[in-house]
Amino acid sequence: MSHLSPGDSQYVFVDGARLHYQVLGRDTGRLPLIFTHGGGPGSTAWSNFRLSVSTFADDRLCYFVDLPQFGGSDMVAVQGPLWSWHSRKLLGLMDALGIARAHLINQSFGGGVALRLAADHPQRVGRLITIGSQPVDQGALAPLPLFSKHAANLMSDYYLADGGPSLEKMRKLLQRYELHDDSRLDEENLRLRFEASNNPDYIRLLQTPSAFGEWESLLPVLNRVQAPTLMCWGLHDWFGSIDVPMMMLNRMPNAQLHVFGNAAHHLQTECPDEFNRLASSFIGAEP
Repeated sequence: MSHLSPGDSQYVFVDGARLHYQVLGRDTGRLPLIFTHGGGPGSTAWSNFRLSVSTFADDRLCYFVDLPQFGGSDMVAVQGPLWSWHSRKLLGLMDALGIARAHLINQSFGGGVALRLAADHPQRVGRLITIGSQPVDQGALAPLPLFSKHAANLMSDYYLADGGPSLEKMRKLLQRYELHDDSRLDEENLRLRFEASNNPDYIRLLQTPSAFGEWESLLPVLNRVQAPTLMCWGLHDWFGSIDVPMMMLNRMPNAQLHVFGNAAHHLQTECPDEFNRLASSFIGAEP
């Protein structure tokens, strides 16, 4: 698999917040792709999807967007419901860049943002892919592990305990929470994630009360997501069992689910060839 280098850093201001993005590919008249990332320490759109770039960049523009509080974007506090706030920022970025409509490919946290955007502004979204996204507070059968006492200190343990961020702490976090097969850890991704996490501005944000907004479950609005949606899930995903996307699938009028048997939360990193083939086929079926 060929690997491409990230595009130059670019910025746009949305409601006073500076958002960082990178662009690769070429404009062929096809709908562009917008990639968004997960919510773990050091997550960025580029590090989450760098192994997918060569699949898509030949025939369309690909935008890699860091949401506020991540990567090169501003570390600003979220005001109000979490997904609604972030989706307005993503919509503002599309407006500022003149992107009338796009396909959205999203890891975990970014999928919650994309689903909210698709529910509120269906005309702006072509097709939508989510990976391990669970913008709900429970599965059909059990609470989500993310809301359990075992995950309560996940972020603070990484950022604040034992001297703060380190390469070795990041390695253990990725292997424990994001991968099924530890040997599939990508060393370049490890480096990028650690470097992005080693940010004192984010640590200050962690210590700011209510900086991460209010939780909102998207179950009540999933029936408004009209975009053809491919939900991808790793059978060994630590953050929730298969009943979570099954419950979401029951609410969505135009969705399908693909389960990766030998993967966990970051399946596009763990099974890049399989994911890229599937995603390319799904996006390639656009009208």
